[in-house]
Amino acid sequence: MSVSARTLRLVPVALRELAVGRVVDVTSGMKRITMTGSQLGEFTSPGGDLQPAFTSPGFDDDIRLLFPYPGESEPVLPVIENGRVTFAEGRRPIARAYSVRRYDSESRELDVDFVLHGHGVAADWARRARPGDPIHIAGPGKTQSLPAGCDWFLVAGDDTAIPAIARLLEELPCDARGQVLIDVAEDDHRQELTAPEGIEISWIPRHTGTRHPLLNAIRGVNWHDNERFAWLAGEQAEVQKMRRFLVKERGVPKSDIDFTGYWKRGAAGLVGQ
Repeated sequence: MSVSARTLRLVPVALRELAVGRVVDVTSGMKRITMTGSQLGEFTSPGGDLQPAFTSPGFDDDIRLLFPYPGESEPVLPVIENGRVTFAEGRRPIARAYSVRRYDSESRELDVDFVLHGHGVAADWARRARPGDPIHIAGPGKTQSLPAGCDWFLVAGDDTAIPAIARLLEELPCDARGQVLIDVAEDDHRQELTAPEGIEISWIPRHTGTRHPLLNAIRGVNWHDNERFAWLAGEQAEVQKMRRFLVKERGVPKSDIDFTGYWKRGAAGLVGQ
């Protein structure tokens, strides 16, 4: 089995204007914002092109949220023609990538979860968000299926990966087996997750001060030598350390590891979530 077994499908990108429909505190460190609007269905763009309905079949699909520059009320928007994104002359849009936690095509509700640690354009917007607030989104531009032919899953990520991890666990087959490791800032940031009985979930609070908590947890995993798939996400450098360990110390083929650096320590805001 290899990551190539995750069927990749490109999706035409549409720019959609939505509104905040609901705001819920999932934990003290995460806020869920439900976005709604007619443009989640098919609609005609200002240029007269018919845009497809929003879709998100993959557990780790992400979208771009577009935010105004400080002191401004309207975001700089990209130019999208024939599903391709370009930029007009002048300032580039301020965009942040976030996972699609849930999408209901019947109710046209799109859930996005925001980690509230620190400050950044997206987290600050989420703290202030109220029903009726406008928000523009674009994407997803691609989506991937669940891995095929996998007997055992290793999933590891920090707070920023919880939305994708939660959705993965909900979409795994009922006979799936594996180990899930989640690094959170505080004990009360844990969430109730729905998972198959064969999946073991371990929460690792960062406040203990242990360096590289996810890497240390992976070192202690009771490894399985059957067909396996590893999904890693979180801080860029930590993800690279975990991947390097799996490849060099556990002998996992690179093709059997899917990894994403959702953010970079020392950088302003998330580079992808």
